[in-house]
Amino acid sequence: MIEHLKEVQEILKENDGSLPDIEINEIKGEEVVRAYEIVRDASENLTSEECYYWSLRHNKDINIKYGDNPASLVISEEAEPFHVCFDGTVSPTGKKIPVLGVFVFHESFNIDIRMGPEWTLEAIEGLFELIKKITKNCSNYELKHSGNIFDEDGIFERVWEIYKDA
Repeated sequence: MIEHLKEVQEILKENDGSLPDIEINEIKGEEVVRAYEIVRDASENLTSEECYYWSLRHNKDINIKYGDNPASLVISEEAEPFHVCFDGTVSPTGKKIPVLGVFVFHESFNIDIRMGPEWTLEAIEGLFELIKKITKNCSNYELKHSGNIFDEDGIFERVWEIYKDA
C-alpha cells in the first residue's frame, strides 16, 4: 500500500495554488449530513471566524459555529450550499491531516485540499481513512478527484479503489 500512497504523494507534493477537490457524489441527503459530522468531529475547529451559510428561510447570512451542522439545512432546502474549512483534523487512527475545505451540496460532499509538502504519507493515509469512514455507510457513491493538473491519469481515484477494498 505504501507504494500506492507514494503515487498520491507525488501528485500532491507541489503547492501550485490550486485547491483540488475530492468529490463524493451521488449520495443521499442524510449521508451528506453524516459526512459533515464525521469531518467536524474529527477536527478541532473551523479555520475562519467568517464561516456562514445563506439562509433561504431568513433571507440572510447565518454564522456557522464549530458544533453546528448546517448540512441538514441544505438538505431540507432551508439553506444554500456552503463551504467551510476545518483545522486540527485527525483520521480515525489518529493521523494528522492538513486543513480540509468542505463543500456541502444536496447530493454531494466535496473536500478541497491545498497541495504541498505537508501531504506526507501519513497525512495521505489519514485522508483515505477519513474518506473510507465517510463512504462506509453510503448506499451508493462516486468518488472523483478534480482540479489537480498533476493527476491527468486518475492516480488518486485508482489508488482510492485499491485502498477502499484493502
